[in-house]
Amino acid sequence: MSVRLLFGGDVAILRDAPENPFGDLTTHIRNADLAIANLEFALSDRGTALRGKIYPHKSPASVLASLKDAGFNAFNLANNHLLDYGEEPLLDTLDALDGAGILRFGAGRSLAEAEAPVIVEHGGLRIGLLGVTTTLPTGFAATAEQPGVNPLRVATAWRAAVSLIEYPGTAPVIETNPVAEDLERLVSSIEKLKVRTDLVLVYVHWGTSMTERVHDFQRKIAEAAIEAGASAVFGGHQHVVSGVEFIKGRPVIHGLGNLVFDFEAPFFTDATRRTLVFTAELTRDGLTDCRLIPCRTGVNAPVEILTSLVGEGAQIADTVRRLSEPFGTKVTAGARGISIGPG
Repeated sequence: MSVRLLFGGDVAILRDAPENPFGDLTTHIRNADLAIANLEFALSDRGTALRGKIYPHKSPASVLASLKDAGFNAFNLANNHLLDYGEEPLLDTLDALDGAGILRFGAGRSLAEAEAPVIVEHGGLRIGLLGVTTTLPTGFAATAEQPGVNPLRVATAWRAAVSLIEYPGTAPVIETNPVAEDLERLVSSIEKLKVRTDLVLVYVHWGTSMTERVHDFQRKIAEAAIEAGASAVFGGHQHVVSGVEFIKGRPVIHGLGNLVFDFEAPFFTDATRRTLVFTAELTRDGLTDCRLIPCRTGVNAPVEILTSLVGEGAQIADTVRRLSEPFGTKVTAGARGISIGPG
């Protein structure tokens, strides 16, 4: 027995209860046994935008109906926009999803709730879900007594690449490392969850906005998660698609892109309108038949599925191939989307 998984990128809807925002992808969402995405904005009609927050947003509470109708089973909430309007919208989102029977992970009324996993039982399998974010606006991290997101801090350092006396003005080397305490907490969560489940799926909100390159800290987090027992790692936040690698035969999707994103930032480009949707079969042995469906992002319009053999879909496939080549990943475009696997 296997479970059909679908994992999408960032969902950020500003329209009031849009009809079928996921377009022709909706059929795939509904046909999946387990459909997951990152819910970027809180679902609420309350709250005040935080002072100093760049591009604060939240979705109308009515968007919940669109998400439920689409057929999603679960959403990650660990990201850098969920508390743009304070704690009230976060709490409204928790209550709304719970009331609609949609599972959620990665945020909560306390750190204990934010880091708590969700376990899905389907087709004889127990599947654990965990979510963390490395993108942490001030005050967003949950604490023992404060609502927020599940944090995984990253330390960034700069060092000279060459002698600056001889080569003044040379750009520095940027070094990024996950904070040991937070990484150990994630590893412990995965190890404990693996004992209780057949598979563990981890979502990490990471990377740098508008940057398709995979940072060192992302690979270190992915490697630690896989070593701890994760069956797959999914990532987003960059607004553009990124590379795919396999660690111990398990997929790490570094950047799925914007699935539905009604806001257009001044720095967005046409690349932000290209997204990937991951699908696979889940068995006790792991993930098989791993594929990516190339899509046109829904920007105040429905998501549009693209063929990976011609046109823009083929361009997306070429991008994934180029970005995944350093990891030795095999990327093959075909009639059923983009097949990915270890090289």
